Order: sequence, then structure tokens, then C-alpha cells
Amino acid sequence: MDPAEEQQQELEVLESIYPDELTVISPTHFIIRVQLDTPSQRKHYLDLIVRYPPTYPEVIPNLDLEIPEISEEEEDSDDDDEDEDDDDTKAIKLALNMAEVIEFTRDELALLLSKLNEEAELNIGMPSVFALTTQLKDEAEALFVQILETRQKEYEREREEREREEQKKFIGTKVTKESYLEWRDKFRAEM
Repeated sequence: MDPAEEQQQELEVLESIYPDELTVISPTHFIIRVQLDTPSQRKHYLDLIVRYPPTYPEVIPNLDLEIPEISEEEEDSDDDDEDEDDDDTKAIKLALNMAEVIEFTRDELALLLSKLNEEAELNIGMPSVFALTTQLKDEAEALFVQILETRQKEYEREREEREREEQKKFIGTKVTKESYLEWRDKFRAEM
């Protein structure tokens, strides 16, 4: 089968699978917006940018990942006056909403992209964009959960450290017979 014909057929299939998520820029260039299922109230998205080389599917597609700009309709308008909160209150709010503020870094996007390219190498010879999109969703969700768990452990460790520092205030000098006698002598001398 002609590569251009295979590309057109795959694009038609993708349009039927992703009617709202697919943005066709040209017959060989399109973007699929992938919504991640995360333990968060906020919606997290990744854009998979696909460009077909002339001989695709006999070669891997050119892939790229971006974090899309969130439109104002999609974004929660939660305007809290954080300036009035003290550090402890801010830390508690951060802990409760940790999943809401997680964003992928460039390194994490590069890791996801390298995994996609490895999968594309395995699928040379057959249309693979749907499989790559599915893998991206799975890998990104797993990475999100891993980042969330790491941040929660770090927060818990910092909280325990702050708690230990607070407890030190309540621990005074241990009273021994010698320290008591020394204190008593100083006290009597002052009197």
C-alpha cells in the first residue's frame, strides 16, 4: 500500500477516535490533546504533536510533546487570598492540593518522548499513532503518580523535621544532682 494512502487512512481513524482532541494542521501534521486521568480536581493535558515523514509507516513518525496552555474555561477560578495565610497554613494548603500544582518538567517530557520513540521503533511498518497515544497516556499518568508520591514523601519528611524542631522547645536541660546543686548555689548567692 502507498504510504500516503496509509497515512490518510490512519488520520481518518484517529479523527473518529479523537473527534474533539485531534487538531489537523495538514494531512501530515496534527496534534492530539491527551487528557490524563490523575488524582486531581484540575485537568492535566499533554499535546502529542505528530508529523508524518514521506515514507511513514516504514519509518517512525516525528513526535514532540508539549504542555498546552489551559484556556480560562478549563481553569478553575479559585482566587484565594494567600497573602493573609501564615507559613503553616500555606504548607497545609500545598499538602492538600499537591496534585493540583504538579507540572511535568522538560526532563520528564523528554523521558516520555524517548519511551514513545522506542515504542515507535518497535511498530515500524504499521500505523502506530493510536498505540503511541495510548502509551503516552499510560506512561504520563504513571509518571504523574510517581511525582505525586515523591512530593508527598518529601512533604511528610519536612513536616516531621519541623515537628522535631518544635518538640526541642519543650525539652530543657536534664536535671542531675550536680546541675541542681550548681543551680541551688547560684540561687542562694543571688538571694
